[in-house]
Amino acid sequence: MRRIPIITIFIFFAIFSHGQRITVLSTGSDSDSSFYHLSKIDLNEFWAGGEMGVLKRIDSTGQISHIQYPNQGLNILTIKRIHDYVYILTDNAVIYRYSIPEGVFITKNFKGFKNKCFYDLIAMEDGSLLVCGGTSGISKGAKKIPKGYIATIDADLNEIDFVWKNNRKFVWSLSETSKGHLLASSFNGFNTTVIKRSEDGKWRKFTKIKGLVHELKEMGDDLWYSGTEGIRYKKNGMVGIVGADHWQTAESGCQWSMESMDDHVITVSYQSKLFVINKENHNLHTIQMPSFGSLYDIERISNDKLLVIGHAKGVFLVDFQAIPEASTFALPNEEQ
Repeated sequence: MRRIPIITIFIFFAIFSHGQRITVLSTGSDSDSSFYHLSKIDLNEFWAGGEMGVLKRIDSTGQISHIQYPNQGLNILTIKRIHDYVYILTDNAVIYRYSIPEGVFITKNFKGFKNKCFYDLIAMEDGSLLVCGGTSGISKGAKKIPKGYIATIDADLNEIDFVWKNNRKFVWSLSETSKGHLLASSFNGFNTTVIKRSEDGKWRKFTKIKGLVHELKEMGDDLWYSGTEGIRYKKNGMVGIVGADHWQTAESGCQWSMESMDDHVITVSYQSKLFVINKENHNLHTIQMPSFGSLYDIERISNDKLLVIGHAKGVFLVDFQAIPEASTFALPNEEQ
C-alpha cells in the first residue's frame, strides 16, 4: 500500500458556538485508510487503528507517531489494554498482543476462525479474555451469513473456546456492568437481542431493541446503547438507555461509539456529527465536525477534552470549555 505521510495541522476551527474548539490533527484524501478504533493505553497515550492495519500513537497534546508492528494488512477493529498487554483484534482470525514491559509484539492466528473477525473484547475476573464477532465482511456491510459467536481466550492466546454461537446473528459489542453482569448485543439484520450470562454460564435473552446496537456501555447508573434503527446505517441513527428511552437521530447515520463526560454522553456518527446528551434532563445538542467522512470512535482525554477518529486518517481534538445545554432536537421515543 502506498504510504502517505500524516499531515499534522495546528489550526483551531472557531466555527461552533458554546465554547467548543476543534483542532484537526490529521486528515488525508478519501482513498486513505480510515481509523476504526481508538483506545487509551496510558495516561498520555492513545492508539488508533484501522483499515489495512494502520496503527498510530497519539498523545494528549495531539502529536501523532507511527507504531511499528508485524502488520499483515488486516483491518484493525478493536484495541484494548488489559494489565501489561495491549490486544489488537482484526477482521480475519488474527490477534496481535503487545507486551508493554518488554516492548514486543506477538501474532496469533486461530485455527477454525478463518474468515471470522474479532470485533470486541473484555477482560474476565479469572484473567481470561471474552471476545465476540462473526463472519468477516459483516463489519464492512457485506451481505453474508453472520455466524456470530462469543468465545473465551486465555491471556497468552493459546486456547479459544466458544461459549455462545448463532449463525443468524452477529455479535457487535460486549459489556460488563459495575455489578459484574456480562452482556452482549447480537443483531439478526432487523433487531438486537441483548443477551446476558447467567450464573450457570448460559447466555440468555436480557432485552430486545429495535435496530442495530453497535455499542453497549454502562455510563453512570444507566446502560447506554448506540447504533442505527435499521439497515439504512448511512442515514438514520439512534442513542438510548436500556429499559428507558431512545433518541432517533435522523440524517446522522449510525451512531458508532459513545463516551461519558461528567453529566453528558457524547456520541460520534456516520455523518460527521457529534451528539451531546445531558444525562439528567436529556437535552441534546448537535455539533457538525470539520470532516468529510464518518467518525468512528471517541475517547476522553480529560474533563473537557476528547479525541475523535474516523474516515481517511481523520483525528480531531475537541475542547469543550462549556458543554452546550441547548434542547434543539427531537424528543426521546419509547423503546420498542
